[in-house]
Amino acid sequence: MQDGGCRFKYPKQFSETTEQGKDAYPIYRRRNDGHKVFVRKKWLNNRWVVPYNPTLLMRYNCHINVEVCSSIKCCKYLYKYVYKGTNCVSFAVGNHNQNEEIEINEIKQYRKARCITSIEAVYRLYRFPLYSMNPPVLQMQVHLPGMHMVPFNDHDNLDDVLGRAKNQRSILTEFFRMNIEDPNARRYLYREFPEHYIWNKSKKIWKPRKRRFQIRRLVYAYPSKGERFYLRVLLNHVRGPTSFTSIRIVRGVVSQTFRECCEKLGLVESDSSLDAALNEAVTFQMPYALKRMFATIMVFCEYTNIRALWEKHFDSMAEDYRHVHGNSSNVEQFVL
Repeated sequence: MQDGGCRFKYPKQFSETTEQGKDAYPIYRRRNDGHKVFVRKKWLNNRWVVPYNPTLLMRYNCHINVEVCSSIKCCKYLYKYVYKGTNCVSFAVGNHNQNEEIEINEIKQYRKARCITSIEAVYRLYRFPLYSMNPPVLQMQVHLPGMHMVPFNDHDNLDDVLGRAKNQRSILTEFFRMNIEDPNARRYLYREFPEHYIWNKSKKIWKPRKRRFQIRRLVYAYPSKGERFYLRVLLNHVRGPTSFTSIRIVRGVVSQTFRECCEKLGLVESDSSLDAALNEAVTFQMPYALKRMFATIMVFCEYTNIRALWEKHFDSMAEDYRHVHGNSSNVEQFVL
């Protein structure tokens, strides 16, 4: 119960046909045929029936219900549930009067609070596959000069790590190199590159693609990331750059910053770039992250018509509250 009623919004309304709802969930057919049953001191009719699959109920003989979710937005929620892990809490009892500094060890906290069920343990012991992904996805780095990630072991000498030629290369820097060596490569945007070339992870080089298909995804950058955000904007619009410097050239003049270059090219003349950033974030970010991003834009980015941006993306930011509270008038206050 919640606010004097069912938190799952039962009973539902009668409907003669199944229709597409406004929030991606369908409105199922619930005939008003007069039939009702007496369960737990209450008369129930079709308005109280939970969506179900008869085949699954017969096979597993347990409590199970099936809900159709037909919006493209469901993809990010599927990933969330697969990879979010179990709900857990880690706590410790100590003396609050002591002024000693508390050491936060995230790895230790994770291992202490981690919960593994018997089924998952068996799957891991027998090395059964826990998940699969098809087609493969290539995560394309977006970093500033000299700011790419380099993996190394604790016992490695940092001078040796930095001195390795392979560690100076990244997906982005090798994209620039390919544009120098291969005239055909200059036709493609950074995000289009994996359609025609394949990344060799061990050698850190691009090679012409001969078969198979791969989806690419540019690592996201929030507007608050400054130059990294504007570099990402340029990579989505400039073809054939050969270096971090060449991508800043506009009409023969090298811009001092990536933002200045974006302004000269008209990519951030208006609020469209921030709106586009939110549009992209909606496809994979949860409502909490979207609200934080909106707040960042409102406080730091001097958006011209913040009310219009709010109204355009309100539904995406309110998905978590709307799922619980429906279309109540209080949802907007919860989001705020």
